[in-house]
Amino acid sequence: MENVNQTNDLLAQQRPKELPGMLNVLSILTFIGCGISYLGACWGYIQNNNPDKQIEKLNEAREKMGDSGFGAKMIDSSIEMVQKSYENRYLLLISGLVFTTLCLIGAIQMRNLKKTGYYYYIVGELAPIVLMAGLFGATFFGAFSLLLAALISVIFVILYSTQLKYLK
Repeated sequence: MENVNQTNDLLAQQRPKELPGMLNVLSILTFIGCGISYLGACWGYIQNNNPDKQIEKLNEAREKMGDSGFGAKMIDSSIEMVQKSYENRYLLLISGLVFTTLCLIGAIQMRNLKKTGYYYYIVGELAPIVLMAGLFGATFFGAFSLLLAALISVIFVILYSTQLKYLK
């Protein structure tokens, strides 16, 4: 009888841990988000290579609105953001690809129940917020984009943090 118990204990130790449901869902959402981020980084680079059309359309809208009011300030902020995006297009492309890859590697490692994946994920998720704050923080749309990105990032970091107990 003791031999059977030892065999069962040995089998239980060899059996791989099952992926918790919440970690499974979070990692799948992260994979989807990474795919969208890769496409967004590439699309942003393509769009930022020719800002003249965007600025021309924004200037036309600005002329229709006049010089005063909230709308004019929004358009001025948009023009500033387009110009900054153009000036930093290579940095935005490379950092977008690198940070998205860190999130992807982190999610894959966490699916394998490795705690190091959590730290890769945190760097890949939070570092772009710091970068965006440095590049676009002073503009209206930059601040709005930053707040939205920070909110989503912090929510995912908190949700992954609740799953740390399953990671080695």
